Amino acid sequence: MTPVTSSDEQRSDRPRLVLGVDAGGTATRALVATVSGERVGHARAAGANPNTHGTRKAGRELARAVGTALDRAGPAAREHLAAGVVGLAGVSALRDDAVRQGLVEELLAAGVPADRLRFAGDDEVAFASGTHEPDGTVLIAGTGAIATRVEGRRRSRSADGMGWLIGDEGSAFWIGHQAARETARQLSRGTDLSPLARMVAKRVIPGRRPVQGSEHLPEEHARAFARTLTAQPPIGLAALAPLVSEAFAQGDEAAEVIVNAAAGHLAHAVHQVRSPGERRPVVLAGGVLLGSEPVRESLTRKLALGTAGSPLSTAGCTAGAAAWLAVLEAGAAADDADLHAAFTAPVGDGRSDAA
Repeated sequence: MTPVTSSDEQRSDRPRLVLGVDAGGTATRALVATVSGERVGHARAAGANPNTHGTRKAGRELARAVGTALDRAGPAAREHLAAGVVGLAGVSALRDDAVRQGLVEELLAAGVPADRLRFAGDDEVAFASGTHEPDGTVLIAGTGAIATRVEGRRRSRSADGMGWLIGDEGSAFWIGHQAARETARQLSRGTDLSPLARMVAKRVIPGRRPVQGSEHLPEEHARAFARTLTAQPPIGLAALAPLVSEAFAQGDEAAEVIVNAAAGHLAHAVHQVRSPGERRPVVLAGGVLLGSEPVRESLTRKLALGTAGSPLSTAGCTAGAAAWLAVLEAGAAADDADLHAAFTAPVGDGRSDAA
């Protein structure tokens, strides 16, 4: 691999570091690396999607991750930072100047040179983590879900990504919501619970016991279950998604329906942003697709109907991909596949989560 402008790393009076951030709905990962791909600092914080968490909390978590990563990279890291790219879930919120300014102020308060950072969509970063090609499609199914057509490494068109209230079909939230609804239906019937419903009920109400008095009716068990969920943040339903995969492995029929429906929604989103006969690469990212084999396998079968012949890959280190995009801005060759691999290899903390 040919180092990128190696003189930059040999001279102390010129910037030689890049920063990459994957700020999702569940976690924020920041990575500092040299322009040749050596990782010198990383950190993790909670989610920083401003649509989900609000501007103030998102800004604090973003600043915490970036500031800590720079601290770990050494005392001169801020001075030597050439460029940075922040892949932000909910990046459309930055069209509101107040939101953008709020994030920037939190970064500045943490001593982060915000003028050297560029905000990008988390989908653009996820695509870059799976291929060094400039054009193609990325499907993210994590806490939320979105399919994006990428041209010139920038988002050109997307499907879904509408948030948990009216969209994100096939996401961890959507899967967890379906699992909770199925559990409530089974509790209402008063019959033996399926493996899926048993696991979900145990997770939501660990010490569930038969209720007394007038609450002995089956539907009261369902109402108690619903009340417990309603008292929690809605996005917390995403934590139930892995239970669907576990139940699927046990042959649970409801889990099979949920898995196949999720894969169908995700495949539909991909087909919405691709042209007929297109052969550009497809990158799969997010905790659902990287962590749920049943959903991924069902999706792959469905995608084969409309993307035959297209390279299919999974996301690598998304924070590393953001750093790679930053090093391109610092002058690296975009067709250097070895350099791309150095930045996106899924090593340590930085791989895409369920964001």
